[in-house]
Amino acid sequence: MRRMSAARLVLAVVAPVVAAALTVAALGTATVRNESMSPTLHGGDVVVFDRWSTPQRGDIVLFADREGWSGHEDAVLVKRVVGVAGDVVVCCEAGTGRLLVNGDPVDEAYAGGTRPGGDIPFRVEVPDETVWVMGDNRAESADSRLSVSHPGRGAVARADVRGTVRAWWGG
Repeated sequence: MRRMSAARLVLAVVAPVVAAALTVAALGTATVRNESMSPTLHGGDVVVFDRWSTPQRGDIVLFADREGWSGHEDAVLVKRVVGVAGDVVVCCEAGTGRLLVNGDPVDEAYAGGTRPGGDIPFRVEVPDETVWVMGDNRAESADSRLSVSHPGRGAVARADVRGTVRAWWGG
C-alpha cells in the first residue's frame, strides 16, 4: 500500500475545509415572510442568496429595511431590482402601464396585471451606490415607490443589500 505524503494529506484535509468555509461565507439562506414577490416567491419559500455579487437590474435581492416599509424593526425584505445607479425609472408607459427604464419599456411578465408598473406615478433617477426595488406583486408590495418623496428617493443603499437570490424552493 502506498503512503500518502504529508503535503497531500494536509491538502486532502484542508482543501475541503477551506471550500466549506468559503461556501458559508458566500451563501446564505432566508425565508420569505409575505406575498410581495408573488407569483415568483411566496410566504414560506426558502431562498439561497449570494453575498458577494453586485445586484443588477432584474435580480431579486434581500436588504435591510431602513425605510420601515415592513412596519417591523430590523426586518429584511426581498424585492426585485428595477433600477441601478444612474438609471431613470418612470411609471408608467401610456397605454400599457409598463415601467420605463432609461426611456425603454420593461417587459415584466412576473408582475402581471393590467398595470405591471403599478398605480403610483413616479420618475426617479437612481442615486450612486444604490438600487431601486419593487415587489413583483405590485398591488401588495411596500417598496421604493413609498419613499419617492424622501431624500433618497426610495433607493436602497448597496451597503444594505445582504445578497442576490440565486435559488429558491417552496416552504
